[in-house]
Amino acid sequence: MNRSDSGRFKKIGILVGVVLLLGLGGAVAAVFPSASNEGYSPEQPIPYSHKLHAGTYKIQCQYCHSDVEKSKHANVPSVNVCMNCHSIVKTDSPYIQKIKKAYDENKPIEWVRIHELPDFVYFPHKRHVAKGVACQTCHGPIQEMERVYQYSPLTMGWCLDCHRGKTTPKEVVARVYPGVKDPKGLIAPHQCTTCHQ
Repeated sequence: MNRSDSGRFKKIGILVGVVLLLGLGGAVAAVFPSASNEGYSPEQPIPYSHKLHAGTYKIQCQYCHSDVEKSKHANVPSVNVCMNCHSIVKTDSPYIQKIKKAYDENKPIEWVRIHELPDFVYFPHKRHVAKGVACQTCHGPIQEMERVYQYSPLTMGWCLDCHRGKTTPKEVVARVYPGVKDPKGLIAPHQCTTCHQ
C-alpha cells in the first residue's frame, strides 16, 4: 500500500467516523427529546378564552388561580370558581351547562395540563409572585390567548438566564435590588439545590 492509498483510507475513516457520530447524536436526540414543550396547545374539554376573561374583562390571574401566592403550584380553578360568575352569566351556553353539570355532580373538569416541569424540579410560584414577577414573564401574553399555549421553553437554561440577570425583567431587578443598575448576576439563587430538591 502506498502513501496516497493510506491517506485516502484515513480520510474515508474520518468521514465514516463523523457520519457515525452524527447518527449517534440523532439517535440520542430521538430517545431524549428536548425538555421544552414550547408552543404546546392541547384541546381542552371546555374551550376557555384567557383573551376574553383576562384580556377583555381584566379578571386578575389570582382570582381563578387563587393559590399562586401561597403554593408551589398555580392551581387549576375548581368548577365552583367558574360558577361564581357563570351561575348568572351566559347560562345558556352549552359549555357553561357542562360546567354547571360538573358542579351539580361535584365532579372536576378534566383539564389537560399545558405547563409541566419534570418531577425533580422544584418551582414555587409563590416566591416568584412575592418578588413581583408578572405571570406574563413566564407565560407570555396570556391575556391575548384565545387558547392557551406554552409560551416559554421552561428549560433549565431559560430559567438560569433569568436567575443570572441575563433576561430578568427590569422591574424585577429594580424591586429586588433597588438603586443597583447592574447586580452582576445576583438576581436569584442559581445553586443546583435551589430548583433540584
